[in-house]
Amino acid sequence: MAHLKILHLSHDSLPDWRVEKAAISALKNSHEVAFAGKYQNGSDKKTFSKIYNVVWTAKARFGIPFYWHSVKKQLESIIRQARPDIVHAHNIFSAKMISEFDIPFVYDDHEYWPLQARLLKEIANQPTLGKQETIHSVFDLPKRIRRKFINSYAIHLWTNWEKEVVSSAPTITVSDKLAEGIRVTGNSNKVFIVPNFPMTFETENLKQPHIQSMLSSVYAGSDGLNKQKIPNRNIDGITEIFVNKNIGRFTIIGWEGSPSDKITYSGLLSRQSMFLEMLKHSIGLIPFKKHWSHVFVNPNKAYEYAHAGLFVMCTASLKSIKETLKDNCMMFEDYDELASQLEYLRDHMEELYAKRIKTFEFARSNLVWEKYENNIFRAYQLC
Repeated sequence: MAHLKILHLSHDSLPDWRVEKAAISALKNSHEVAFAGKYQNGSDKKTFSKIYNVVWTAKARFGIPFYWHSVKKQLESIIRQARPDIVHAHNIFSAKMISEFDIPFVYDDHEYWPLQARLLKEIANQPTLGKQETIHSVFDLPKRIRRKFINSYAIHLWTNWEKEVVSSAPTITVSDKLAEGIRVTGNSNKVFIVPNFPMTFETENLKQPHIQSMLSSVYAGSDGLNKQKIPNRNIDGITEIFVNKNIGRFTIIGWEGSPSDKITYSGLLSRQSMFLEMLKHSIGLIPFKKHWSHVFVNPNKAYEYAHAGLFVMCTASLKSIKETLKDNCMMFEDYDELASQLEYLRDHMEELYAKRIKTFEFARSNLVWEKYENNIFRAYQLC
């Protein structure tokens, strides 16, 4: 493929590791990459030759003409300066926006926006908690009715945008299940899968795991802190099962909290420090309570666990994880079954260690970004 000037376009800011991985892949193949999105101090200027600021607003994301054209005017100026050969548009707002220009682009669908819009509607419709919140909710009734209307409108709008974009542009997504949904929408021949696996340099120095004398589990991610905001990542009650049962220690990466004899909180860590912390444990947990959206959910942390030599355990509704990891993953229906499974593994640490070695080797051979990055360039070629 000839040298390309690629502009990564997003409604969001850096750091965004998926955006950056795609850019790093392009750099390795002698292409030039720039980024346009919401500017944030500390954005990666080493990877991108130039970072352009684009001010997105909520009203622009709802397609309201004045605000939409404000973003479009910013992008017109950026395109004149950057003169890209291809725009790599991340998520639906950027893809819809760039589709209004006469310039080749690919759509990188991180979220599957018809589902994301439905999830946002569910979040907005959740009941408030507590007496004070209930009092406020009475006075806020007109606002909540308006919000309900807006969310219904968003589902309709973003679903239509998704249909328009994937019917006309090469589309990249993160899993087989999302690809199935996109193909049904109307683009069966130009859909490419690039899973959110780690890059080789992130994990190549991780050593084969050591056997441990006592069971220890880990959860990585601040996403479970507020189940009301993110209902499909609800892990309410997970710490209680470790406190109340003899199933080993539990560490949560990404949270601040008061430690106890069974629970430890690491706080936010860099990616490299995260992997080093994972190496201290035996099991990586994804204990989200069952949710209708899980059929499309494929959390990155499952594959980070695997590279760190952790045996992965997750809720049975997260089927994409099982399909990817195969027998390197154990599923559970609820926390009672999880506790029972952990009790068994606690008493069979050598068997668990064999599972960890097998998972580690599987990850190094299969769960690597570079095995799929060529799909990005195949998409570029179809622009």
